[in-house]
Amino acid sequence: MIKIRSAGKQLLTKIIIVFGLLVWCSGIIYAKTEEVNRPYRIVKEETTGELIFIQNAPHRQDQQKPIVAVALGGGGARALVNVGILKALEEERIPVDLVVGSSMGAIVAVLYGSGMPIATIEELVTTDLLPSLFDLNFPFIYSVIDTRRVNFFMEKISPHQRMEEFPIMTALLSYDLTHGVKYIHTSGRISREIQGSYSIPLFFPVVAYDDGLYLMDPGILELTPSQAAKVLGADVIISTTAFDALPYTTYDLPVRAWTRFINIQKERNSQDVIERYSDLTINCEVGDYSFMDYHLAAEFIALGYREAKKQIPVLKQVLATQNIPLRADKRPEDQPESLAYEQNRARLVTDLKYDRLRYDFTRIKPIVYYGKDHSFFQPELLKTDSLTLQYGLLWQTGPVYLKLLTEGKNFDVLEAKLKIIGLTPSIDLTGQARYEKEASGEGRWYGLDLTYYRPNYALAAGWASFNNAQYLHGGVEFELNWVKTKLKGEVDLYTPITGRPGITGTKYVFSQVISSGVGENFTLQPRLVVSNTTAQEVLAPPIIYRGFAPALPNQELFIQSSFQFDYHYRFTYSLELLQCIQLKEISFFTFADLCYNRQAKTATAAGIGAACDLNLLGIKPFIFGGYLAYDFQKASWRSALSLDLSF
Repeated sequence: MIKIRSAGKQLLTKIIIVFGLLVWCSGIIYAKTEEVNRPYRIVKEETTGELIFIQNAPHRQDQQKPIVAVALGGGGARALVNVGILKALEEERIPVDLVVGSSMGAIVAVLYGSGMPIATIEELVTTDLLPSLFDLNFPFIYSVIDTRRVNFFMEKISPHQRMEEFPIMTALLSYDLTHGVKYIHTSGRISREIQGSYSIPLFFPVVAYDDGLYLMDPGILELTPSQAAKVLGADVIISTTAFDALPYTTYDLPVRAWTRFINIQKERNSQDVIERYSDLTINCEVGDYSFMDYHLAAEFIALGYREAKKQIPVLKQVLATQNIPLRADKRPEDQPESLAYEQNRARLVTDLKYDRLRYDFTRIKPIVYYGKDHSFFQPELLKTDSLTLQYGLLWQTGPVYLKLLTEGKNFDVLEAKLKIIGLTPSIDLTGQARYEKEASGEGRWYGLDLTYYRPNYALAAGWASFNNAQYLHGGVEFELNWVKTKLKGEVDLYTPITGRPGITGTKYVFSQVISSGVGENFTLQPRLVVSNTTAQEVLAPPIIYRGFAPALPNQELFIQSSFQFDYHYRFTYSLELLQCIQLKEISFFTFADLCYNRQAKTATAAGIGAACDLNLLGIKPFIFGGYLAYDFQKASWRSALSLDLSF
C-alpha cells in the first residue's frame, strides 16, 4: 500500500509552488495566438479613399448575380438580436450570399456562415455553454479574460472549421493598431480569426500576428460592418444595429464620463457608415439592456426577429428593384443535419458538461474557491458552506488534466486530481488523493476510477483507500429535464473489501435536487441528502440543514431534506459597477428544512433569505446572500451569510 510521508507532502508543496509560478508567467502565453503567416492585400475604398487590409483567401467562383450581404453589428449580449434577424430572413426566403460581422456580430457570423442551422445557433446561445468557457487570465497582464477555450469550442462545434470552406461567404472585421487601418478576415481557422474582431483591450486580449499586426474590436469606428461588406463586393447591404444607452444622465464619475465619450463616438461613426453604405437597416432598440445580459439571450433573439419581420416588405421591394429573386427553397445548409455532425455536436456538448474537452493548447489557470467546500472527495451537486479559502491550480495538456487544491496557510490539506481524458470516446481514467494533517495524526485518502459519460448521466467504478481501509467504489450522477422542471441526482457507494477491524457495511451518500419553474419568476427547489457517513470521514455528506449544525451519526442513517420557494426579481437594466461587475437579479426565498437520524431527535428549521446573482463581464457568476432561520429543536434563531465564489 502506498503511504504518503512528510517527504511526499514537501514534494507536493513544491509542485504547487512551481505551478503557481508558471501561472504568473502564463499571462504572456495566454494573450497571444499561434503565429501564422497571414498575407493580405491593401484596398483603397472608393467613396472615402480609406485604406483597408483584406486577408487573402482562396478564390471562389464568381457569382453571376448581385450579392446580398448582411452586416451584423456588435453590442455584446445585445447583439444576439442578430440570431433573430437571420431567423426571420430565412423564413422569408431572403437570399444571403455574404455575412460580415464585428464584435459579437462576428461570433454570430461565423456560426451562421459555417453552415450551422439557425435553430442550433439559437439553442447554443440561449444556454450558458459559451459563457462558461471563458477563464480568468491571471495575472491580468494582457487581459482580464482568457478566450482561447471559447474560440476552440466554436471551431469544433461548427460544421466547417475554416472560413474559406464555409457554404456562405463570411468575413470578420477587426482594427489593426500597427497601421491604424481596418482589417477584414476572410480565411483561416475560426479559433485563430475570430479573436481579433471582439478583442476589447483590458477585458479580452488583443491579438498579435507574426506580420506585425495587432488586432482588436473595431466597434468604435465601425460597429456595424457595412463598409466592409461594400468593399467585399456586396450589391445589396442589410445592416443591423444594437446600440447602447446608458442608464444614467450624470457623468461626474471618471468611468461614467469615459463610457459616455466612447458611446458617442461609436454611435456617430457607425451611423455614418450605415447611412453611407446600407440599403436597409434593421434597428433594434436595446438601450435598456446591458452588454453583459447574456442571460436574456432568448429575449434578444425574439426582439431581433420582430424587428426584421417589420422590415420584410421594404426589403423585398429593395430586392425587386435589383431583380434579385427570393430563394426558391431552403438553403442547402438548412437541410437536416448529417448524422456525423449531429453526433459530433452532441459529443462536444457532453464533453464540455463534464470538463473533458481536449484542447490543442496547454491550459494553465489558478483556482480560487470561497463559500463552498470544493474538495475532490465531496459530492459535486450539493456543497457544504465553508468559510475556508481553497486555492490551487489547474493544468491541462492534451488528454492529461491535473488539478491541485489546498487550503490554509500551512498546507494542512493537500489534494490532487489527475484525469486521463479519452481512454475511449466515452471513458476517462481518474485518480485522486488527499493528505490531511489532523491534531491526532495524519489522514490519507486516495482512489482510482473509470468513468463512463453519457449526455444525461455518468457512471463511475473503481477502488479507494481511506485510512488503511480499502473499498470498491461505484457512483452515478444524472440529470433529467421536463419543460420547466429539472431533476439532478448523485450517488456514491463505498463497499469495504479489506481494512482495519470494525469497518463493515457499505458507506453511501445520496444527493438530489429538483428545480421547477412556477410561472415566470417563481421556483420550487426541494432537496434531499441521505447518507450513513460521519463528520470525521472525508466522505461526510453535504450539510444543507440551515438550523444549528446537526451531529452526524456513527454509521447510521442520516437524512436531510429542504423545501425552498424562490422569487426572482430581474432588473430591467442590470446594475453595473465599474462597467464590469453586473447585478442582474435578486432572489428572495423562504424555506423549511428537516434533519433526522436514529441517534437524535428530528430537527426542523424554517426561515427566509435573499441572494444576489453577480457576474464579472456577464460570464463569470458568483452568488452572495444570507438567511435567517429559526431552529425549532433549539428554540433559537440563527443567521448566516452565504457566498459561492468560484474562479
